[in-house]
Amino acid sequence: MPINAFQGRPRLRRLRFAPLISSLLLSGVVAAAEPEPAADAPDAADSVQLDAVRVNAYRTTTHTSGATKTDTPIAETAKSVSVIAREEMDARGVTNLNEAMRYVAGVVLESTGNDNRYDDFRIRGFSAGSESPNVTLDGLRAPPIGGWNKTKFDSWNLDRVEVLKGPSAVMYGQVAPGGMVNQVSKTPTPDQQQVLQLGLDGYGTYSAAFDLGAGAGDDRHLFRLVGRYADGDTQIDTVEQKHWFLAPSYTWQIAEKTRLTLLGQYLKDDGGSTYQFLPMDGTLIPTPYGYMKNTTFIGEPAWDTWDRTIWSAGWLLEHAFNDTWTLSQSARHMHVDSLYRGIVTNGPLDPDGRTQKRRQVAGTGDADGDTIDTRLIGKFDTGMLAHTLLFGVDWGRGEQDNARLTYANPASIDIFNPVHTGPTGTLNSIGNSGTESTQTGAYLQDQIVLDKWRFTAGGRYDWFQDDSWSQACQGNGQCQPRSKTTRIKDEAFSGNAGVLYAFDSGFAPYLSYSESFQPSGYDSTNSYDGKPFDPVRGKQWEIGVKYQPANFDGLVTLAAYDLRQKGVAVPDTDHGTVCGPAGTTQCRIGHGETRVRGIELEARITPVEGFSVIGAASKMDSEYVRSANVYEGKDVEMVPDWIASLWGDYTFQSGALNGLGIATGVRYNGSSYIVGNSRSIAGGADRYPDKIPAYTLWDAALRYDLSRFTRANAMLSLNVSNIADKRFVSTCTGTSSCWYGSGRTAIATLRLGW
Repeated sequence: MPINAFQGRPRLRRLRFAPLISSLLLSGVVAAAEPEPAADAPDAADSVQLDAVRVNAYRTTTHTSGATKTDTPIAETAKSVSVIAREEMDARGVTNLNEAMRYVAGVVLESTGNDNRYDDFRIRGFSAGSESPNVTLDGLRAPPIGGWNKTKFDSWNLDRVEVLKGPSAVMYGQVAPGGMVNQVSKTPTPDQQQVLQLGLDGYGTYSAAFDLGAGAGDDRHLFRLVGRYADGDTQIDTVEQKHWFLAPSYTWQIAEKTRLTLLGQYLKDDGGSTYQFLPMDGTLIPTPYGYMKNTTFIGEPAWDTWDRTIWSAGWLLEHAFNDTWTLSQSARHMHVDSLYRGIVTNGPLDPDGRTQKRRQVAGTGDADGDTIDTRLIGKFDTGMLAHTLLFGVDWGRGEQDNARLTYANPASIDIFNPVHTGPTGTLNSIGNSGTESTQTGAYLQDQIVLDKWRFTAGGRYDWFQDDSWSQACQGNGQCQPRSKTTRIKDEAFSGNAGVLYAFDSGFAPYLSYSESFQPSGYDSTNSYDGKPFDPVRGKQWEIGVKYQPANFDGLVTLAAYDLRQKGVAVPDTDHGTVCGPAGTTQCRIGHGETRVRGIELEARITPVEGFSVIGAASKMDSEYVRSANVYEGKDVEMVPDWIASLWGDYTFQSGALNGLGIATGVRYNGSSYIVGNSRSIAGGADRYPDKIPAYTLWDAALRYDLSRFTRANAMLSLNVSNIADKRFVSTCTGTSSCWYGSGRTAIATLRLGW
């Protein structure tokens, strides 16, 4: 990182365009994004081409490869799978992964609040976003995370988002038990429509995006180039962000049964961070002066920074030996580097109810990841049984280094009338650390069809190793020797099984069992006896029924599950704070067990032409089953009892309003326990609540097909989320660490197609 990366930067004066956006909304001139090819099959080249720019219904994705790595109908997959197709993302004005999953059952969003750095969320009660090692793009894991160095992909380059509920270790190795999200890139397609989209949001950010493709006359060579540029202000006062990316891809039909797709990506973020630690007083509970605004910035414009660069290159290869056996391979190298600087809270709000002490930190990091997944798929019959046999081997290696810099504390700030006094510039200490990890997994899965029965059984064996190091340095540059490398080396077996019966009526009841594992987040220095921690294991039983109607597009899933995670490292109350390299940290013991039981209902249906409905509802009951007598019997934090959402979208098909589309949605998130500070866990002070209150948010969209009046193939749209600009806390982990969720966001777009 160059030395001048830590110098202050000027900020442009903030602009507001909300009146312009509001006038567009009131005029009723709107549009939704033009439908992209609906990737119903795993190969984009085989997908159905939709009408030009016109949006009159969402089309249900019937197939997806993420859950089984085979071409299996979702309605015949014995587990909960949600797919957000490109068409839906365009119609809802999605700009990031959190927005894409707003209408998915069992998903709690914005785990780190309104955060322009990452996509953080939880599935069925467990972390599954950027803060976890579960992020995958095209089925391949992103580089390992460290410090603030994490990935985030631009949703404009996604063909679809696959949300896989429950453990998926057989297909992907190290994953959290609640579920994972596989992001699928756009790839070249024959006869692709060219798209240019211009946008302007209510904070003054302007954007331009394009999606262009071409190919040879015989479709043996196909090209695609996707890109986006955005620059302007954010929800947080004085914080700006510039973002751009380019993603080229090329498909070569080498022979009749051999196809190669090359994928590349370069992404860059420059500017400030909307991620802020906020005091509990003034956000979750009022002070004598009320609540902080959800736009208030308590950092320093001359210091706070978020810069990140991501680049990747890889390929997708498929070769059919014959009608029975097919070989597929996915591979990628990815690099991520970042610079974060922030001035954040330092302890709770002062007794005067408005003055906040602050601390100054910074972090740099870079990471590299290499992944390759090779699969052999056979489709054959043995008597009355039709098999789809999958054998795969995947390998991954990741390396990351990061530095955490701490400075002398800057001046306090008034959270109701902030006056920015600048950073201190006095560096106190530097903490360097890094990890190198490898994983090799071999997996086998057989999907069997017997008349209307569908059976699935799979198993996987993983070998993994993590090496880590750390080094403490003083502000003057004097460093201690690197700590002894800590090695976590282990292996694990994971299995799954499922059975489903596909009735002719479209109903398909099913039962499934699946497992997961993750290496412990703690090493042997954190245990009193110096022994390494076993992997954290998860297992889930799920029973449900799916319904895919024959007369219209749609898929409805009702599921109930029992999900448990064992081997979690929890505080060792028998030995106290005598562990760690310096013997001053809390000891841990790997006896923790958590349980989440739930029931989910989710539907994506288009009952009549032009009218689509997305509905989701989840009831979750969580508990610390075992926790060394610290948390036992308590609810798990950040797991609300109820989550529900409903979105309706209608496009007029005739008459004076022909071509006008209107949509609205509502999202409800129930109350959940605070992390670490609540009386339900740690006996917090009486004046502090132990729960984050429930909140309800409203969204809306309007669109209009301009080709009704002009010869241009164009559509104008307006999408508004959190219409009432409701101020709500999405997460709290203590008296000095609460986060506001996203306020009102309005974006107007003009899309041209040819």
